[in-house]
Amino acid sequence: MPTVLIVGASRGIGCELARQYLLEDWKVHITTRDAKTPDRLKEAGGDLTVHKLDVRNADQIAGLAKWFSGKPIDVLIIAAGIFDRVGGVFSDGPMVPTDEVFAVNTEAPINIAEALFPNMIAADLGRMVFISSAEGIRATGREQGPYGQSKAALNDEIQRFAADWYHNGVIGIAMHPGWVATDMGGPRGPVTPQQSANGIREVVAGLQPDHCGTFLDFRGNFLPW
Repeated sequence: MPTVLIVGASRGIGCELARQYLLEDWKVHITTRDAKTPDRLKEAGGDLTVHKLDVRNADQIAGLAKWFSGKPIDVLIIAAGIFDRVGGVFSDGPMVPTDEVFAVNTEAPINIAEALFPNMIAADLGRMVFISSAEGIRATGREQGPYGQSKAALNDEIQRFAADWYHNGVIGIAMHPGWVATDMGGPRGPVTPQQSANGIREVVAGLQPDHCGTFLDFRGNFLPW
């Protein structure tokens, strides 16, 4: 039974990914900030383990790595992220401090991947998926706010480490999940969480070593940096 760890699965895309993997009989591990099982996953059944993790907490990251010591992880999906305004894209809530946006969206995913990298190597073909965003594409020439800047910086880190991942037999990619109708993306998103998660799973299933260090969307299209 293959194993997937989804970081940030209390709601949205991460939660839906966990639900779909459970229905496919995967061994599913998720992280939430309070270690509670989301109601949507209680209905799915299957082999589910919930871990408490604040992605900004180095001790909790180390604790997660200790729990997984010696255990292979076939797929690691880091879906935790925050927008630069409380309430999401169309909210009139207060701005989130820029350093917090970068801490969650840029620094934490790489710290988690580094901590769990031995588990990825232990898998037959470890695959790491970093949920990024088309907002981080610099090639558009569009001015980016803190959210887009943080995703662009995450993409930079993925490119920086890709050669080392490839050398160790691990695939790491940036993934644009689409504009999804979630709390963060807002109700206008044309893509449902179910559609996004299903597409991401299909892309992940087809990943080959040469995909390492690439930027893909949930339909499998290559994106520019």
